[in-house]
Amino acid sequence: MRAAMMMREVSMTDVEAIVQGYYGDRPVLQRIEDALRAAGVDPETPSHRDLWPFDQLHSRGIVATREHAERARIRAGMYVLEIGCGLGGASRYLAAECGCRVAAIDLTPAFVEVARILTARCGLADRIEFRQANALALPFRDGTFDHVWSYAVTMNIADKEGLGREVARVLKPGGRFSCNEIAQGPGGAPVFPMPWATNGTSSFLVSPKAMRAALEAGGLSVIEQVDVTATRFGDTGRQPVVELDDFPLRVHNLQSCLADGRLIAQFILAEKSA
Repeated sequence: MRAAMMMREVSMTDVEAIVQGYYGDRPVLQRIEDALRAAGVDPETPSHRDLWPFDQLHSRGIVATREHAERARIRAGMYVLEIGCGLGGASRYLAAECGCRVAAIDLTPAFVEVARILTARCGLADRIEFRQANALALPFRDGTFDHVWSYAVTMNIADKEGLGREVARVLKPGGRFSCNEIAQGPGGAPVFPMPWATNGTSSFLVSPKAMRAALEAGGLSVIEQVDVTATRFGDTGRQPVVELDDFPLRVHNLQSCLADGRLIAQFILAEKSA
């Protein structure tokens, strides 16, 4: 009860600062450049594929990004918004591999800066726009996008209904939203630290039922809601360039909580309500 009260007392500004501090205080670009040199790649002129081991910040790396794009039915010519773009890995995949035009936001300024640098070096700057912004106050006009995408982002957003409203607002009529997230399972409270948060102060998990209700209250109709927990075990398919020293513990806690039902991994595909 006390933990829940503390989470309610933390303002959105406080959460922004916590998330920015958690993700942003690392020499990410230098680590990527060093790793590329070690792999025999010029860090000034990498291809977007050269970056795949480093720029996909979610579990199972590029494999999971590809699966998400397939589940979301991403098609060439779409204008896609990525919420929580991190280093821009998924945005570059959507642009280069799927033939999309992409706008991307992240809460962490350092990530946005690195995403821009890497994208320019890959020759994709004309197809992707990066901005520092909050998912609850998207800096885009109504009815702009064909698709809104997020992966491992919603766990840090308390106002799920507000997220649904903003996503619905910027989607074109018939546009769709896809997210891959961790939800609260029936097995009890999770054990921290987790990959997305050190404690419950910036972690806002809800059940799959509650997430569906929040998105629909925000103006989205859920088309698919799939339990993908089984896919979250095994090789991450990526090299760590952002994680804290205790990241192995965070992954262990995540996998343990997924295994015992405290947490659920799910994919959601929703459409803007008429």
